[in-house]
Amino acid sequence: NSMCISAVSVVLFLFILWMLVVQLCRLTDRQSDGDAKATAVPKLLHSLSKRFSRTLSPSLSGPPSLPLLGNMLDVAQEHLPIHLTSLARRYGNIYRLNCGNTTMVILNNSEIIREALIKKWSDFAGRPHSYTGDLVSSGGRTISLGDFSEEWKAHRRVAHSALLRCTRDSLHSVVEKQAHHLCQVLWDYNGKSVDLSEDFTVAASNVITTLTFGKSYDKSSVDLKKLQDSLNKIVSLWGSPWISVLDSFPLLRKLPNPPFSRLMKEIARRDELIGKHIEEFKVRMNGQMMQTLTDTHVHMTTVDLLIGGTETTSALLNWTVAFLLHRPEVQNKVYEELCGVLDVRYPQYSDRHRLPYLCALINEMLRLRPVAPLAVPHRAIRNSSIAGHFIPKNTIIIPNLYGAHHDPEVWDDPYSFKPERFLEGGGGSLRALIPFGGGARLCLGEAVAKMEMFLFTAYLLRDFQFLPASKEEPLPDLRGVASVVLKVKPYTVIAHPREQ
Repeated sequence: NSMCISAVSVVLFLFILWMLVVQLCRLTDRQSDGDAKATAVPKLLHSLSKRFSRTLSPSLSGPPSLPLLGNMLDVAQEHLPIHLTSLARRYGNIYRLNCGNTTMVILNNSEIIREALIKKWSDFAGRPHSYTGDLVSSGGRTISLGDFSEEWKAHRRVAHSALLRCTRDSLHSVVEKQAHHLCQVLWDYNGKSVDLSEDFTVAASNVITTLTFGKSYDKSSVDLKKLQDSLNKIVSLWGSPWISVLDSFPLLRKLPNPPFSRLMKEIARRDELIGKHIEEFKVRMNGQMMQTLTDTHVHMTTVDLLIGGTETTSALLNWTVAFLLHRPEVQNKVYEELCGVLDVRYPQYSDRHRLPYLCALINEMLRLRPVAPLAVPHRAIRNSSIAGHFIPKNTIIIPNLYGAHHDPEVWDDPYSFKPERFLEGGGGSLRALIPFGGGARLCLGEAVAKMEMFLFTAYLLRDFQFLPASKEEPLPDLRGVASVVLKVKPYTVIAHPREQ
């Protein structure tokens, strides 16, 4: 990763030199006499200085910015959520970064994030105009990436009402079915040491495909493998510094960029695969789909649900098992609670109020490893303020959910895995827990994700004790890999069946 950052720096440096030469040549060509030529360099430097200084927000502190590059090297860090959180300890819970002509304001505290996203939601409901984001979202036609507008509000309203209808009518039975199937898959491993990440992905994905396409897939399904592979690659590539740099430095788009070429190839593959599924579904439904939305909106809503509803739940289940291997007594407490409250039956979502320790475990996982650790950037659609600081129109707002969930002023011993903090008297604050964002941009699939996490976790811990793969192998690395989604590094585990 350090090599990657160095390479990006070299490319940017060469680009800046090239731009300076071009600007000098242009200025020189415009001048007709020697005196004017002599002032070309000072004029250029003055112009660059003015351009650079305009991006600064004098009322906000932040790390020093390099001329022209700004804080690009900060943004290109390997584990960006951890890096931004460490900067908050130095510059405060609200600070600024500059990237090219863009000023970004990083929010690292739950109350500050709530002020921007909930209290002043109408000021910060926009999305940045992003070159790569537009390509991924078919011109901003996804709910997650689309800019705030009347069209976007109508799109979200229709999709949200459809999801609510699914949640009310069929979601519980769909998740139950997939939870039972997931347990059967784990039983079939007969105590072997395995990597469960693919099984978690299939279970979460099948909830979404059942809701959107009306069908589920076996792990061996070629169609499912192709779709998941494409979505995974898009999420991974889009978080790459080689691609994010294109948003801030447009002229770099003209240079060869293999990761960007791969991203475009995967977007085309994604759209072909999802388009085929939607057409099949239309045939089964006799063309009766969301009449108020265009085909592109339906297509991109499906993309939103598949990425948002699959990778997030799968990543959280993976994180949960990884943390439980570090504190095995926690899974035993959940098992004892399940047996004590429910006896031998499987839990229903309505049982959650009777299972406080299980809920505390899930809340602690959402706190420690919010799967979208930096949410999705917001944009100020008018001049406003956050925490008393003036925020100009078009400023990019980054809610650092990871930082807010590790704020030592809010959380006692914030880096420790302690589900008991969310029990009565444990000191944990549900108000400060904001894994799904808030306001107009609240995660569309929040209700789906909460039910999935509860039922999947309850079924798994009722039927299995998760054990380390071997005494020789180290326990899972809990630092994780941060891209758009925060994932645990691959590990193997033994799912040992419980005596029922």
